[in-house]
Amino acid sequence: MEELNVMVADSSHIDYVDTILQTISDAAKVRGTGIAKRSPEYVATKMREGKAVIALQGRRFAGFSYIETWGNKHYVTTSGLIVHPDFRGLGLAKKIKDLTFTLARKRWPKAKIFSLTSGAAVMKMNTQLGYRPVTFKELTDDDAFWRGCEGCINVDVLHRTNRRYCICTAMLFDPEEEEKAHPQPLPREGSATHTTKIAQYKTADSGTYGKLKEFAYENRRNPTEAEHILWGYLKGMQQGVRFRRQHIIGQFIADLSCPRLKLIIEIDGGYHQLPSQQASDRQRTAWLEAQGYTIMRFTNEEIIADTKRVLNEIQKEIERLKIIEYGRT
Repeated sequence: MEELNVMVADSSHIDYVDTILQTISDAAKVRGTGIAKRSPEYVATKMREGKAVIALQGRRFAGFSYIETWGNKHYVTTSGLIVHPDFRGLGLAKKIKDLTFTLARKRWPKAKIFSLTSGAAVMKMNTQLGYRPVTFKELTDDDAFWRGCEGCINVDVLHRTNRRYCICTAMLFDPEEEEKAHPQPLPREGSATHTTKIAQYKTADSGTYGKLKEFAYENRRNPTEAEHILWGYLKGMQQGVRFRRQHIIGQFIADLSCPRLKLIIEIDGGYHQLPSQQASDRQRTAWLEAQGYTIMRFTNEEIIADTKRVLNEIQKEIERLKIIEYGRT
């Protein structure tokens, strides 16, 4: 049996949009529930922006989910989770849910992630990810989100109760609560590993780290063309300069990093040009720089079309950082 691959969707997957929407519609009919209807262009845009996850077996569609933001990006939902009937019973829904959740945490680390569901399986997955049941008033008050419920056969309950409750269960993941509940223990001050642990390998709390690790693993399995080009060069570098690919640092995953020199190379896809993502990137960069990292950013297009220049810039920065490192010893 050919392997199932779960990955972040992009523009190359737009051909699957009609199949995805038909699968969602068919599943809703079987369950006897309504759905938040989305147009083909809406789903295609999610793919272009890197806000969707797709599962494929070879070229066969197996499953899908996408991310929506509400309330000026203070709230996030992972929506439209669907597994094609031919691939049910394989644990695929959980893999899609986990990767979509991790992607949402990476893109909007401070946003609350919520879910409205009547399915026991989804509730179980949510609970495992750290969601908790909440009242409807703890969810977003963004009218655009609630309009999505109009297609449900139970919407009259929502109207009669003025959005206080419905047939679905509301569940919420709050990153602030998660951080308080699972603080990351640091090495005891004065111990031999204290300085180096904080300086080079400061990582996420144990719960988040597991999800980041899964996401990093998927990214390593499915590199972009630009990442493949750079990694082919950097992995063979000599003179003690070792790079890591999809390296977890704090709450983030660096595309390529050299822990020794504290150098990070970020490879930006098209969605990094979006204003919302640029704001998130600035926060990410500020945190990493505060930990002492140097950040270099290149677009996919730069790396593919002008590889020699990019490699020269990286080499110059490596030499500069090695000189600084030598001066500290």
